[in-house]
Amino acid sequence: MQKKRIQNRISESRWTLPIVVSTAFIVWLIAALHTRNVVLSGGTALLSTYLMVELNNANALIRIYSRMVSCAFAVMATIPVFLFPSHQMAFVMLGFVGFYTLAFRSYQDIQSPGHTFYAFLCIGAASIEWVQVLFFLPFLWLIMRVNLLSMSLRNFVASLLGIILPYWFYTAYLAMRGDLMTFIDHFCELAVFGKPFDLTILTPNRIILLVYVLLCGLIGIIHFLDQKRSDSIRTRLFYQVFINIFLIATAFLFLQPQHYDALIGVLIVATAPLIAHFFALTHGRITNWMFKILSVSAILITLYNLWIFLHTSF
Repeated sequence: MQKKRIQNRISESRWTLPIVVSTAFIVWLIAALHTRNVVLSGGTALLSTYLMVELNNANALIRIYSRMVSCAFAVMATIPVFLFPSHQMAFVMLGFVGFYTLAFRSYQDIQSPGHTFYAFLCIGAASIEWVQVLFFLPFLWLIMRVNLLSMSLRNFVASLLGIILPYWFYTAYLAMRGDLMTFIDHFCELAVFGKPFDLTILTPNRIILLVYVLLCGLIGIIHFLDQKRSDSIRTRLFYQVFINIFLIATAFLFLQPQHYDALIGVLIVATAPLIAHFFALTHGRITNWMFKILSVSAILITLYNLWIFLHTSF
């Protein structure tokens, strides 16, 4: 019988999620008392956390009882306090969580236009806040074909309708305001490219967060690739989706670092299941220390970002 270390007790405890969410709520509440600009982002992050719970429950992403997927997401979504006033990260996170939650339901079902439509509706809605999310579309279609085994002509058409529908309402809203040029300018942003690999435009707290998320993602990927034989084929394919999006978003971020605020949200959603899989299913002394170091680091980085945030005027 394997010895249960502190990482296993925390990973398997029924109290972990309520404690983590309550702590994250306190951080968001402190930020909201400083500026009301974070209220919408906070509500969006809470909804995203709930959907992560549903994503884990519906797909059994971890083969033992554990809430670490949603806990890891809640922690990483709370670390970037400096991004709380920005709705971009929050809406992009919600869009991708919604996509995973709905798209995974179409697994091996080429006759699932409903789930496919709503999955891509989430991406379409996110693209209104950050139009560059449309660059992910070819990869998401490929994922539907290769990993979810659900791509068909009918589902492809459903995905197009899902992407387009938010713009029908957006265009109608702009037409009522007599401001259709905003619609054109919105898509013109797709042709604007910055200097690749210019990480000098990122502030130190953004660099620290990026290093932390990338480190967690790489640890999770290495662990999963080494231990994936213990998971079902279905679970392996789902985790391959997270790995693919993690790698694509990382490459996107380094090529166009000016989109950091949105892409860090994509990375957080993809990283949470990967690092949760590592925390919940490892039992060694070294991994226990890694859990402690990463957990303490998350707390310290969050406190540092909160301190910076409270000393910033809005």
